[in-house]
Amino acid sequence: MDARYQVQYDFQEWHDVDVEYAKKAGLEEGLLVGKKVGLEQGLSEGKLEMAKRQYEMKYHQDGEWLKECSPEQLDIFIQFILTDIGYKELKEKVINGKEK
Repeated sequence: MDARYQVQYDFQEWHDVDVEYAKKAGLEEGLLVGKKVGLEQGLSEGKLEMAKRQYEMKYHQDGEWLKECSPEQLDIFIQFILTDIGYKELKEKVINGKEK
């Protein structure tokens, strides 16, 4: 085998190894990102479901309106749900984004 073909063969071997490494690294990174996104989404959905249940149990009213709330509004909801507040006042504070 002459030198020119040996260089081309060595380059191809190096390239194949590099591509395989990149694929594995990309797959691992994709899995980590996917897990993180899934965890964040699951926590967000769990927080919403818990808020909805608390509202329905405390006030015996439909809590579907909470699905339209932003994360910040849900945080406000959590601040007030355990206080002595009427459901209309609570909903107004959450929708208007008023803390305290």
